[in-house]
Amino acid sequence: MVDKFEKKDCNGCAVCGAVCRTGAIHFQTDELTGFRYPVVNREKCVKCGMCIKKCPQQNPLRREIFPEAKVYAAWSKEDEIRLMCTSGGLFYEIASFVIEQKGAVAACSYTEDFRGAYHRIAVKKEELIPLCGSKHVQSDTIGIYEKTKKLLEEYPIVLFVGTPCQTAALYRFLGKEPESLLTVDFICNSINSPKAQAKYIDYLEELYDSKLVSARAKDKRNGWTNFGSSARFANGEEYYAGREHDARVVGYHQGHLFIRESCLNCQYKILPRNADLTLGDFWGIEEDRRNPKLELGTSVVMANSEKGLAFMEKLKPKIGYYEKNLADVIRGNPALIQCVTANGKGPQAFQALETMRFDHVVDRYRSREGVKQRIRRYGRKIVKAVLRKG
Repeated sequence: MVDKFEKKDCNGCAVCGAVCRTGAIHFQTDELTGFRYPVVNREKCVKCGMCIKKCPQQNPLRREIFPEAKVYAAWSKEDEIRLMCTSGGLFYEIASFVIEQKGAVAACSYTEDFRGAYHRIAVKKEELIPLCGSKHVQSDTIGIYEKTKKLLEEYPIVLFVGTPCQTAALYRFLGKEPESLLTVDFICNSINSPKAQAKYIDYLEELYDSKLVSARAKDKRNGWTNFGSSARFANGEEYYAGREHDARVVGYHQGHLFIRESCLNCQYKILPRNADLTLGDFWGIEEDRRNPKLELGTSVVMANSEKGLAFMEKLKPKIGYYEKNLADVIRGNPALIQCVTANGKGPQAFQALETMRFDHVVDRYRSREGVKQRIRRYGRKIVKAVLRKG
């Protein structure tokens, strides 16, 4: 049964609960880390084994799609959209186009208090705004697979956006690949703890002595490549810190302090990808001068399947783009195929969150090696390996 797996073998996608016919599986939050794990009610369980069979961690999904993706550097033609979104605004453009075709979108949003995230449905363009931008915290997907299946019965096209493991979980849940389903995953570094996110918000509200009313990761006020984090409060004050100084970014990117154990051995750092399209920041493209508005953000778009490529062909008139190649993506995004490495201080950091302020915990347990150094060191090695393979 799924609750017998070690925690490192559960990615928290929650598909086991969705496929359980008797409702025997519920999810319990681990007190130390804040991540949820399945718990089985033995009285309700009929030992059908469906939870294990459908688990994308125990049975990794490998779709038969393009051996190598078609790659684009792309951006929204609307500057306002690019500034609103994390990278080049391609999620919004894709989702907006789906809605124009009378479709529906399932993607991640912050909770109302910004202490967590969950998947929700959008069928109007204005409902896409909360779904834009990076969240960097594990999304609650309980119920979303069932909702997506229902949407597929009601709408001509349905877009599902999630981490690579969440996308695999949806395919496992459906047991097929509906023609009306378009899937999008993203270049995922790792999943951050909801407990850490909540403690981060607590720290900000303590700092400003006011309730937080909005939060944004990768704020571009100083440029896309110099992103920071920002927040506004009910008292009218605003917080902003660059990526080298914001405690959440430092703890996530440099410290790798609050990540889920399964991310250390992710089953989806693979090529080819499972989703029809893969999105991300096109890091490393700074040296490419063909994009005159680079500082507004540029997305990498990987078309991994015929369906993804056909969708991109329809989208092209609405966006700016030019073609790149896979080595260009990996050079600046080693997380595409490389698992995150923990610094070994995560358990102590989680424990310290019980008594210490979030920024103090990060400062004590962070890694002293910067993310730029890791990308430079590992990125070159990975690109060379891909080129040799090709």
